[in-house]
Amino acid sequence: MKNTILLFICLINVVCAQEHKKVQGTAQVENVNVIPKEKQVTYAIQINAKTPYEIYLDDIPLERFYESGMNSTIELNQYLLTNGTHKLRVRYLPRPDSKDGLVKPSDIYSSNDSKWNIYFLKYIKNKEKPLGYEGELDYQNNELLIVAPPEPVPFWEQTFELNVDSLPYELEGWSNGQNFNDVDKDELKKAVFKEYNKIRDLLNQGKIDEYISINKKKYLEMAVCLYTEDVNTYWSESVKKGLLNDCKGNMWPLSDEEYTMKIYGNGKLVKLERINQFKNRGLIAETETDYWYYSFLLYKPIGSDSFEIIRK
Repeated sequence: MKNTILLFICLINVVCAQEHKKVQGTAQVENVNVIPKEKQVTYAIQINAKTPYEIYLDDIPLERFYESGMNSTIELNQYLLTNGTHKLRVRYLPRPDSKDGLVKPSDIYSSNDSKWNIYFLKYIKNKEKPLGYEGELDYQNNELLIVAPPEPVPFWEQTFELNVDSLPYELEGWSNGQNFNDVDKDELKKAVFKEYNKIRDLLNQGKIDEYISINKKKYLEMAVCLYTEDVNTYWSESVKKGLLNDCKGNMWPLSDEEYTMKIYGNGKLVKLERINQFKNRGLIAETETDYWYYSFLLYKPIGSDSFEIIRK
């Protein structure tokens, strides 16, 4: 009887240890597979644009489009770490054909049938449905109120508060990152250039496994927020082969003349962006048939001296 009790206690301890290991290790990834389909909520904004624009979520650039207006759907999940109130900032820019380089009130709103539209949407994806999601989207009750400038201006901005309350996950992301606004910008720029050069060298030398390794936290969090069933797809053999073919020996060099440092995420994220050709892009790979772009949002965990890639 004593031996039976002892064996039972040992089994409990083994199970507890395994559960603890799961929580400390890959729990986030494993949890993706157990989130019921009906709870896999995706948040997005639908844009019907009349002018070029820049859009930021919690001070992180989502999309920057400098040509004439276009329609676009931007999914937000990878930049939503948790439920709560999130800030969407929209900068409306002058039309390319503007003779005075100003945004006019009529560029934003001229009539109900000719105006900017932004919709804040929530849906459950379903590839088997004709439109790719469950049910119907309620555009009428989820349109953000856009106000035109009172007079022509060089640019026009609005900030909207988005109420996010249905995410079935919570991610650490860059929430525990150091604030780059508090450090010397020249020293920070040198460090960021050094980090980007390290990433560039890995790609240029074809060290794809090492490159994937420094992206692991980003991939694991993306698997959670995008409801990826198999996280291994992020580093599959086909992905590795594509990176090797596109990047080995093909990476453009970095220079102060072509790149500028930008701080985002309310001070917790930093990246390098191209200034002229391929504006706002990151690293560039040039092959015989195309150009490939690799951008990285970096952060530093509190108490660490090392940058980590957290998003693109």
